[in-house]
Amino acid sequence: MRVTAVLVLALAFAAPAAGAGLARTPAGARRALDRAVTLADASAIREARDAFALLTAAEPGSPERLYWLALADWRLVPMLADSEKTSARLLVREGIGACDRAVARRPKFADAVALKAALQGLAYQFVSRQAGMALGAEMEEGYGRALALEPANPRVLLLKGLNDLYKPKDVGGGPEKAKSWFERSLAAFAKAAPAGDDAIDWGRDDALLWSGVCASRLGDWRTARERFREVLARSPDHAWVKKVLLPEAEKQLAGGDAKEPK
Repeated sequence: MRVTAVLVLALAFAAPAAGAGLARTPAGARRALDRAVTLADASAIREARDAFALLTAAEPGSPERLYWLALADWRLVPMLADSEKTSARLLVREGIGACDRAVARRPKFADAVALKAALQGLAYQFVSRQAGMALGAEMEEGYGRALALEPANPRVLLLKGLNDLYKPKDVGGGPEKAKSWFERSLAAFAKAAPAGDDAIDWGRDDALLWSGVCASRLGDWRTARERFREVLARSPDHAWVKKVLLPEAEKQLAGGDAKEPK
């Protein structure tokens, strides 16, 4: 399963010194990564990743630090998949390794279990067909384990939805399957309290965005428009929604001939 152009835009659009100048605290690095993703700024995502690498090196036993480093890898890898395959392959491996170390330190760390499965999804493009089949089985086991650990975790639900959205229909994927996961993720986010410092607290905009994309693929452009407007209400500078997704939804509803996001 290859990463599509939409996933590249959604997820993302290294020198340690750059990261050090960017953010010296976990909260600062998190804000920098969020901003970089909102603006679809690949260079800034790289810098945020470097900041997390420095923070992890300073406290290598922290499951949270390892998780944030892996999340930055997940955001960055799609940007490199075609132009810098060697770097992308290395980052996937490092992200998976970071998740493994986080889970080794905290066996019931559902967020890290699900993120590892998501990184394994990005690894598909770098392995043989036979290895991909084994990887797929590991991913499904990972999502199942994460959901068993924390069935109401909004990020676990979000990542499971993304997996199902991009999984071929003949093996149980597609927007119909993904829709309920995104809806459950949004409901869980609505109940979640904001967190601080190293705590895992990302994905609200992602859940809204992907719920909208899923709705558009089902032909429900009114819901898609509503979701995209909600993203911009939270993050007015969100580049992909502002420049591509919302205008496309509005054209569809106005009777235009804009194509569905792929």
